[in-house]
Amino acid sequence: MNFKAAVVQVTSTARVSNNLTKCRQFVEEACKAGAKVVGLPENFSFMGSEAEKQNLLGQIERETFLFLKETASELGIYLLGGGFPTKAPSGKVYNTAVIIGPNGEEVFRYHKAHLFDAVVGDGFSYKESNHTESGEKIPEVVQTEFGKLSSAICYDLRFPELFRALSKQGVDLCFLPAAFTVPTGEAHWHVLLRARAIENLMYVLAPGQTGTHDPHGKRKTFGHSLIISPWGEILAELNHEEGFAIATIEMEKLSEIRNTLPSLEHRRF
Repeated sequence: MNFKAAVVQVTSTARVSNNLTKCRQFVEEACKAGAKVVGLPENFSFMGSEAEKQNLLGQIERETFLFLKETASELGIYLLGGGFPTKAPSGKVYNTAVIIGPNGEEVFRYHKAHLFDAVVGDGFSYKESNHTESGEKIPEVVQTEFGKLSSAICYDLRFPELFRALSKQGVDLCFLPAAFTVPTGEAHWHVLLRARAIENLMYVLAPGQTGTHDPHGKRKTFGHSLIISPWGEILAELNHEEGFAIATIEMEKLSEIRNTLPSLEHRRF
């Protein structure tokens, strides 16, 4: 079975309605090009200050979830919302990814496990754990007519054991929505994504943020949204522009690769 999948790349800001309008436009364009599975990046509906996030949290969560349900059902697709804030019992927020099916029902939910606390040389000291609660569970893998789907989020990419756990559940397509910094993106984005695809013989769909996100021009993200084959080939890529990238997913090719190079069956640990 072959089908088309797409990843959307945007420059999100603190203006929720503007972000969602833009995302809807690109998702619709991807669907007109034939996409049946579409991914939106981390922070797609809101990318502003922590103070703004706390003030708008209820609105962000409510409007984002409604947007995902309506868009997926109206367009008849599987749609990943790759990371948006939802309330956590601790008083912090979860960085939450959901997949909505073509009937408008949620089929997948994951809270980002690995939180980005780092200084990478771009003028920011990142401390995601100050405001975000870490998820405690490995992402689920959900069976669909387009294969077994799952998702991690951004910094999770650096922890191969998470992807090995997904591989053991039989994942076929794994999203990696992100808002990668420019320094880490230039150094590691392509090689890590290709490695995760090759190691686990799976398609990787990586929708990313791009460009400058605040009026002072300080917060910048790397872009380069990708779709990668289980052989590590880059099937589609955006540069720094907003838009979408689309590629054909070949499930028979996936089975062929797994049969001719059965490394997943040779695991000893």
